[in-house]
Amino acid sequence: MATLKEILSVLQFSDLTLLNDQGDLEREVRMVDITETPDIKDFTTPYSFIVTTGMNYKDDQAGLISLINELNDIQVAGLGIKLSRFLKRLDDEVIEFANKLKFPIIEIPDSWNLGSITHHISSFILDEETEKLHFALNIQQELNAMLMQGLDLNMMIERLSRIIKVPVMLLNSFHHVESLSNHFHQHSEQVQKNLNYFRRYLCSEKSNANNNTDFQEEYAIFKVPAFKYFPYYLMVSNIKTLNYPISLLTIEQAVNTLSLAIYKNSKIKEAEQEDVNHFFSSLMSENPDNLSSLSQHMDLLKKYHIQPSKFYQVVTCAIDKEQHIENSVYLNERYQMTFEWLTHKLTAIDPSISIYMSQRKRRFTILFQAKHQYYLEYCKYIQKEYHLFFNSSLSFGIGNEVTELSQLPLSYFEANEAYDNKYDQGENEFIEFYKSKSVEELLQLIPASKLKPFIMYTLGSLAYPQTTKEKELRYTLNVYMANQCDLTKTSEEIFIHRNTVKYRIKKCEEILGQSVESPDASLAIRLALFALEKVTLK
Repeated sequence: MATLKEILSVLQFSDLTLLNDQGDLEREVRMVDITETPDIKDFTTPYSFIVTTGMNYKDDQAGLISLINELNDIQVAGLGIKLSRFLKRLDDEVIEFANKLKFPIIEIPDSWNLGSITHHISSFILDEETEKLHFALNIQQELNAMLMQGLDLNMMIERLSRIIKVPVMLLNSFHHVESLSNHFHQHSEQVQKNLNYFRRYLCSEKSNANNNTDFQEEYAIFKVPAFKYFPYYLMVSNIKTLNYPISLLTIEQAVNTLSLAIYKNSKIKEAEQEDVNHFFSSLMSENPDNLSSLSQHMDLLKKYHIQPSKFYQVVTCAIDKEQHIENSVYLNERYQMTFEWLTHKLTAIDPSISIYMSQRKRRFTILFQAKHQYYLEYCKYIQKEYHLFFNSSLSFGIGNEVTELSQLPLSYFEANEAYDNKYDQGENEFIEFYKSKSVEELLQLIPASKLKPFIMYTLGSLAYPQTTKEKELRYTLNVYMANQCDLTKTSEEIFIHRNTVKYRIKKCEEILGQSVESPDASLAIRLALFALEKVTLK
C-alpha cells in the first residue's frame, strides 16, 4: 500500500504540506475518509487518511489534541486539515502534541475541496496497488524463467538484488549463509553485521517471521518455506530505500520462486544421495574377495566417497526415538536435515569423512577414512550441538578400525551391533563401542530348536543322562575335556585312580562312537557340554 511520503511525492499532490516536522510519513494509507464529526474514531478504520475542515474545533483547538490522540490509537495514517474557512492556523500546542506522537498533520490548500482530494488520493492508491501487483508478477515470471533454465540460487539472488536495488542474503535451514548478492562481496564487513541482526531477530519475539514484515526496520526477514519445519530465510537490507513500484508483494512473489528452487535442488540432491546410499549398502553385503578386487577400481569408489586408505572405521548414528512425536512430515524433514547437518559438521572436521543414509532403519553411517585420535570427542560434540539446534538427541555405535577395504563390512557390522545392543535396552544419547561376544552369548543366539539336536547328536545318551552310571561318565568326560585330556590332572581333581579315568573315557568313546581326542570331535564335545551348562534351553 502507498505511504504518505509516496503520496506527497506525486506532482499532483505537491501543494499538500506537512505541518509538523516530526510527523511520520512512512505511515501506510489504504483509504481516505471525510469527516466533520468528533466521533470519527468509531466509524473509520486503521490506515485511513482523515480529511476535514476542522469546523468543530474553530473555537476549541484543544479538542484537536483529543482527536489526534484517538486517531493515533487506532493507527490512522494521518490527518488532513483545510486551513482557510474555519481554521486559519494550528496552535503550537497541537503541533507539539502531534510531534510527540509522530502523528502527521497535512495542510490541504484552499484550491482543493474535500470531495476532490478524497477522490484523487483514492484513485492514486488504487492505481499504485495495481502497478505494484503487475511489477511483482513480472519479477516472479522472470525468476521462474531462471528456475526453468536451471540457473542456480546465486544467480537468482543476485538478480533479485539488482531488481530491488538493495543487498539480499539467503540463509539456509541451519542459519548459515547460502547465497549473497554482489554487494556483500564488495563490503564483506556487512555480512557479519547482517548475521548479528539475524541472530538477535531469532531470539526476539519476532522469531515467527511470517512475512507480515513491515518496513520500519533497517532489515526485513522473510521465511522461505521450502521446508515446512526447517525454512530458509531471505534477508533484505536497506529496506527503507525501496522505491515505487517495489513493494512487500514483490519480495513475497520472489520468496515463492526461491522456495520452489530450493525444494527442487533438495530433491535432486536426495536422488543423487540415494544412489550413493544404495551402492554403499550393497558394498557392505559383498564377499570380501569381491571387495578386494573392487579396491583396484578406486575411480569408481571415489564417486561414492570412498578413498584409498590404510584406515577405515564405521560409526553408526541415529536420532533417538521420542514417543510424543508422530508427525511424519516433521520426522521426514528432520531425518533429511539431520543428514545435511551431520555432513556439514563432520566434513568441516575432516573432508575425507563420508556419510550415508539407511532409509529403512532411519540411521546414518559415518565412515572415517583417516585415523582420528579424538573421534570420541567428535561424537560428544555432535551430540551437544545437535541437541541445541534440533532439541533432540543422537546415539552412536562404534565399530573397530580396519586396515583394508575388504574388512570394511566387519566394522560396519560391529558398529550396528554396538548400536543395537544399547538401543534394545531402551537407552538414549549413548556412545557404545563394539564388544566381541563370548561363546556363551553366541550360543544364546542359536535357537533352541537347532541347538538341542546338535547336543543330542554330539553327546548321545550322555546329553541327558538317566542313570547314575551315565551321570558319572558325563561328569568325568567334562572334567577330562576341561583338563585338556590329561589323565593325571583329571584323576586328581575328581579323586579317582588314573586307570578309572581311562576306563570311563573309553566307555564314553563307545557311546559317542568316536575318539574324544580328535580335533573336530573335541571341539564339538566341548561346545555341547558348555551349552548344557551355560545356555538356557527352553
